[in-house]
Amino acid sequence: MALPDYFKWGQGTPIVWGEAGASGVTNTLSLDALANGSGRMGAAVDLGPLWDQNFLAILWAETGTAPTAGNLVELYLAWSHDNTNWPGKVTGLDAAYPATVAANKLQLGLPAVTLKATNDATTVLKQNPVKIRPKARYVAPVVINMLGLALRDEATATDNGSRAILVPLLSSIED
Repeated sequence: MALPDYFKWGQGTPIVWGEAGASGVTNTLSLDALANGSGRMGAAVDLGPLWDQNFLAILWAETGTAPTAGNLVELYLAWSHDNTNWPGKVTGLDAAYPATVAANKLQLGLPAVTLKATNDATTVLKQNPVKIRPKARYVAPVVINMLGLALRDEATATDNGSRAILVPLLSSIED
């Protein structure tokens, strides 16, 4: 029996959370005009009974004006084994995150992505992908805005550039 020669990685179909109706969005996470100090949780996604071992987590945040350098927006990923029991008061539905954001997010663990504002006029912040490992079958994003200003209030959903993205990394053994 011959042994495999090497492993290869490829990208699967991205899971994209954002405003309903926005280009490329597959699941709802309403970040339109998310106020500073507030959080928003998105709709849960079923990764299936067998899911990929690694994913890339990506966060984009759009503001109307440049945020103060050093301020943050965080992406947490909440995991559930049954789509009913969620940590940190997550529900698996697109909704406002409870007002006690600082206490609740502690139950979610570390953020999957921390996006830091830069010292320039950039209003669309994009974080480099971070490799993560899923912890359960169902996943829901939680975005916490600490940029010092609200995310952009869009005239139409199709204009909205704020989103959370998970990209499966597919592995294969090649002969």
